[in-house]
Amino acid sequence: MLLNHRIIKQLPRNLSTTTKVLLKMESSIPDGKEIYEKSETYWSTINSTVNGMLGGFEKLHGPDVEDSRKLLSYLRSKKLFSNMDRALDCGAGIGRVTKYTLMPYFKTVDMVDVIGSFIENSKKYLGKDEEKVGNKFVCGLQDFVPYQNYYDCIWVQWVTGYLTDNDFVKFFERCKNGLRDGGCIIVKDNLASGENVDFDEEDSSWTRPREYMKKLLIDAGLTIIEDKKQLNFPKGMYEVRMFVLKPNKL
Repeated sequence: MLLNHRIIKQLPRNLSTTTKVLLKMESSIPDGKEIYEKSETYWSTINSTVNGMLGGFEKLHGPDVEDSRKLLSYLRSKKLFSNMDRALDCGAGIGRVTKYTLMPYFKTVDMVDVIGSFIENSKKYLGKDEEKVGNKFVCGLQDFVPYQNYYDCIWVQWVTGYLTDNDFVKFFERCKNGLRDGGCIIVKDNLASGENVDFDEEDSSWTRPREYMKKLLIDAGLTIIEDKKQLNFPKGMYEVRMFVLKPNKL
């Protein structure tokens, strides 16, 4: 699978479920559909609640949304969006980010998630805000193709760790093509400390170091225009950063 919109991992206290993968910048995370199948199996057992989406850390919902909204307000004030009509929430789950982060800023929000039950249950969670949803897609991000020249914002939160390096780059290349002129891609994710990638055997996901993440984004033909840290998370959590990206100019 590929979702990590809904999990915020604590730093590993032992190696029972989290393994340090000795990958340097010149290495790559291997391919293989087995990891996607394992991740999808894991997430198919998770409850369709905010606590489920956040891996048991529901208390982080408030500070997460607060900093995400601050970022969007900042980008709007700097006129870094040409329009704020349509957004895409990647790894949307039941719509936590859709409802509280994106809908206050964009007229319409599309949702994509690999777990069909999350998408099905999003209608109840969104309530009256369901009317602001455009399209809902049940698809893994490794296979998902956004509409071309369609979105003003593509938001990718806590999900990149479920993509292999090759699929990561290909996905963001497709996202780049999905942006309207003047649009932005925003990636919000956990970052490993040091040079090694952390692998979580429970949900089959990777947490990449900051420079590793930035290299892959650059490989996808994107320019990093903002790199901001999430504040007010408890100690003992992975660092979370927000990368604002635009396609490279030809």
